[in-house]
Amino acid sequence: METSEVLFEVTDGVGVLTLNRPAKFNALTLDMRDNGIPDIIAQVENDPDIRALIVTGAGGNFCSGADVGRMGGNSDPSVTPEDRSVGLRRTLDWVYRLANLNRPVIAAVDGVAFGGGFSLALTADFILATPRVRFCQVFGNIGLIPDMGSAYLLPRVIGPRKAKELALTARTIYVDEAQALGIVHEVHDPDALMPAARAMAARFAKGSATAQAGAKQLMDRSIYSTQAEMIEAEVAAQFKCRATDFHNEAVRRFAAKEPRLFDWDTMVKNEAKGG
Repeated sequence: METSEVLFEVTDGVGVLTLNRPAKFNALTLDMRDNGIPDIIAQVENDPDIRALIVTGAGGNFCSGADVGRMGGNSDPSVTPEDRSVGLRRTLDWVYRLANLNRPVIAAVDGVAFGGGFSLALTADFILATPRVRFCQVFGNIGLIPDMGSAYLLPRVIGPRKAKELALTARTIYVDEAQALGIVHEVHDPDALMPAARAMAARFAKGSATAQAGAKQLMDRSIYSTQAEMIEAEVAAQFKCRATDFHNEAVRRFAAKEPRLFDWDTMVKNEAKGG
């Protein structure tokens, strides 16, 4: 369900979720966290024609985290600790679903990605950023631990020691360091960010949905599985892929020496030529 604070549109199999509070650096309100974002995730989950998802922010920033001013402080007697725990669990439910979405997810990040905004970016498979991007695990500045999934997601990207450093110092990192750490996949000028994200998503949309979902799940599962468990998972996933029309057509084209059904390198070259 699109709201004025969270926009969603689908073009040629690519969905774009846009946080739309530019005057507040796209800070997350309770309504965005409880309704806008999870409703859009559900729409993507239930629509097989949406082959890739882009998450971005309006107005030159990605997301500054939770809008504390609109969420109520500890002095509000109507908000109990139990209420806060229920709300966080509800948020973590859709964070989990987004991080495990069975199709490619791209975060197009400009400006600030602080606190929960950093966490939201980490749910993506790929982060495309601009030179002016800033990431910060700002939670420590207000006496909190990293939430919205950061404690799970960040160590898996940069390792536990570096993740602890960013969490405990709450310092800001900029694009060069973020790319060196493996957080940022590509860097683009601000006006080229969304075109690059859309082009990348469009390429994914031409691939095998079954193979992409299986590959994502296997790579994520490998972090906590034994090699023996991964062998069984790989066999099951490959069996499923071999039964798809995509695989059969791709093999036919290979045997007939016809152009590939999915050829990332050629697509990139054609885009560079304007084709």
